Amino acid sequence: MNHWIFGYGSLICPDSRARTGLTGAALPVVVKGFERHWSVAVNYAELTVLGIRTAAPEAEVGGVLFALDDDAFSHFDAREVEYERVQLSADQVRPLASERPLPNGDIWVYIPPARHSPHPIAQSYLDVALRGCLTISEAFAEHFLQHTHSWKPRLNDRNQPLYPRPLKPEHQTVLPDIDHLLARYPVSSSILADS
Repeated sequence: MNHWIFGYGSLICPDSRARTGLTGAALPVVVKGFERHWSVAVNYAELTVLGIRTAAPEAEVGGVLFALDDDAFSHFDAREVEYERVQLSADQVRPLASERPLPNGDIWVYIPPARHSPHPIAQSYLDVALRGCLTISEAFAEHFLQHTHSWKPRLNDRNQPLYPRPLKPEHQTVLPDIDHLLARYPVSSSILADS
């Protein structure tokens, strides 16, 4: 049986996925009927990370599908320990490139419990998600920003990352592109002082 996970936050980034388990190539997709929100509290670090929740049928979230075998699930389940792994139906998922078929197998997504976080967003976490988006295209990164809700102030923690899987030094060349992208989206522009 083939299994696929829909990654919509840090799991969009190939390096971030690889730190948890070996995965194959990722397929960019849009999933209907969900919204992405800054809603998950990481209380020990006083930070907010991304989650998704069900929404109107026309709502959509961009992300990637990546393959996993049965043995690798435990690693991703441990990484997403506060989330519930839920199966998606294939009719909710559309490949970004219309000529690419949807892969065969079960499609899973990690959904957090319904709650709100009072904490800021770690820039180091947002950098990972946006680097993943930019490995696909700038338009995909723009879609990410346009279809993400519940923005909070961002904490500039790049010098001392609070997120445990920040960008590796060799991937930080993308930071000016990320800053330029964020400057064009006022909803995401509230910056707190350095950590």
